[in-house]
Amino acid sequence: MKTILVNTGSNLGVTLVKLIITFVMTPVFVHNLGNYDYGIWEIIGAVLGYMGLLDLGMKPTISRFAAKYHANDEKDQLQTLYSTSLVFLGLIGVVLLVFFVTWGFYWPHLLAEGASDIEKYSILLFIIGAQLFIVFPGFVAESFLEGFQKYYLKNNITIVNSIIGSTILYFYMTPDNALILLAAANAIGLSIKYIIYTGMLTRASFGGLKPIFRKASWVSFKETAVFGFKSLIQGIASRIEIGTDTIVIGAFLGPAMVPFYAIPANLISYIRNIGWTLTHAFMPFFSSLEAQNKKDEMRAIYLTASRYVVAFLLPLCVGASVVGGPFIGVWIGEEYLESADAIILLLVVYTSLPFINPFSSRYLTATGEHGLLAKLYPVAAAVNLVASIILVHYWGVVGVAVGSVIPVFFVVPIVMKRCCDLIGISVIRYVKEAIMPVLIPTLCMFVVVFLIRMNWPLTSYFKIITTVGVGGTIYSILFILIGMNSRERIWLKTKLKSRLPKA
Repeated sequence: MKTILVNTGSNLGVTLVKLIITFVMTPVFVHNLGNYDYGIWEIIGAVLGYMGLLDLGMKPTISRFAAKYHANDEKDQLQTLYSTSLVFLGLIGVVLLVFFVTWGFYWPHLLAEGASDIEKYSILLFIIGAQLFIVFPGFVAESFLEGFQKYYLKNNITIVNSIIGSTILYFYMTPDNALILLAAANAIGLSIKYIIYTGMLTRASFGGLKPIFRKASWVSFKETAVFGFKSLIQGIASRIEIGTDTIVIGAFLGPAMVPFYAIPANLISYIRNIGWTLTHAFMPFFSSLEAQNKKDEMRAIYLTASRYVVAFLLPLCVGASVVGGPFIGVWIGEEYLESADAIILLLVVYTSLPFINPFSSRYLTATGEHGLLAKLYPVAAAVNLVASIILVHYWGVVGVAVGSVIPVFFVVPIVMKRCCDLIGISVIRYVKEAIMPVLIPTLCMFVVVFLIRMNWPLTSYFKIITTVGVGGTIYSILFILIGMNSRERIWLKTKLKSRLPKA
């Protein structure tokens, strides 16, 4: 359990560092790129997200099988998995390099705002191609580190990498070089990170894994591909849900309208990223418990961890729905406030409902039961896409947000029921133990923060921070009194006493 706490804390730490960097750098990006290039950068990000699906679901699959083989000390299987995965994803990297270089030579005008900008977009596409050439085989090393539950190591590298890259961008970005410098810094940083990951795996303490291409096995590829196909379907659907909004807005309203949706959406996406971060390390952990047939331990951890993740994320979502709009006005500029409150509220619903059962996809993937997600998510993604395309014509960017929300109302109950059945508990028990303890503290916090906003307009960082502080204090006190059981309160009291100076 100590390993999972260290890894989860490390994952949360890197997410918080990225959140701080986003807070500092987003105004820099918006003001240097301008609305058009900022929109292009967001669209490119969405396209790259789709390119990531070309791994055919191998990333979570590699992590899952690496955890399984590592738990059973199957060293030969690990080497075969490593070599096989590296060959496959390396070939994907080559294909993508050729694709983007070809695009850059022949069709850069598809991105350009004017004829004078064509060279800039050609360079942008060349950089992206080179990045993917390194990143795709690098996914293998990253997935192995996750399977070995060494998140803290890769996260330390990510933190240093992110700080250095952001510092360079902060001091050297100008309107003239913004897009190319941003792409180059991103590509170089990611490439260095993945090369370091690959080097780490060659050490004996990490299994001494090296690219031995004769060890690549068609049998191993088939085994991982069959398992990964379900993850692929799930990933395609998730990517459509997450990435399509930006593309729909760019296609129907133009790239210059993308920032008015992307800025509030990116704000809420950090809550979603925190949720993914808090649960990420549990997938290989659950896989290890499954391999050792520790079902009772898995059930207990699932319930307790779910309650604490819900307790962390739900107040964040509710608080963002109240202070998110004013924050954007102070942070980026009042011109981005139009429709921000409505978009944030809708995306809060879209984000918070799946996270009332935060470990569902991690648990189902770890136990090989993620076929349900492969069936449900494509339907949800199709509903999202069709609804967004229809509603964007009537309500603009708000209509796209409405399209995102609709599918969660039928997906969440089905997934929760399936997880509870597999774990061996009733849905009522899950709701009672994991969700109900959080509701009253969150509702009280919402009422207080909402009343403050109504009576004290949040027009400065000081007012926003003060409001968040008051709401957070009220929530924390009530959660300790209502959301924690007596044993947990005693543990917390003991820990606090141990940290106080002795008289």
